Amino acid sequence: MNGEDLLLIDPEWLDQDDQDDQEPPAEAIVGWWPAGGTGPFHPNPGYRPLFENSPADPLEAVIRLALVGEAEMDQVRTMLRDSLVELALNGDGRPLLLPSPDGPLCAVAATSTSHRERMFSPAWRQVALIELLALLPADADLLLNPGGPSWSRFTGDFVREAAR
Repeated sequence: MNGEDLLLIDPEWLDQDDQDDQEPPAEAIVGWWPAGGTGPFHPNPGYRPLFENSPADPLEAVIRLALVGEAEMDQVRTMLRDSLVELALNGDGRPLLLPSPDGPLCAVAATSTSHRERMFSPAWRQVALIELLALLPADADLLLNPGGPSWSRFTGDFVREAAR
């Protein structure tokens, strides 16, 4: 992160009355986009939402909006394409595959460090969508944020469409 990057600050922190002229502490920075607006959103591993059930990153926020009909699935695809996720890996460096709560076999990923801390994996790798697709088995779906307040399963086809 450098002085040119576009920071996303936790809106709950910004809404506090005594924060008007203060620099946000590191834990209030959700993450950043690289200078010039090109490249994926980089989540801040030190960020913790002010409230436990607040979205921890823009991808989770748009997923939650889509679940209640306030965002379109095309917006979810765009945010997935423009975000980095933490992919859970098994002991030999391949994606950790588990059945989702609704049944299908899935690669497991977290949209932020706070979601990653909710689950165990032998290893993690931060990946952009193109690398995720290279690692995602053809017959697997993607399970985001299992154990979180808004876990979501996306079909492999949906994930591949996001890259187009």
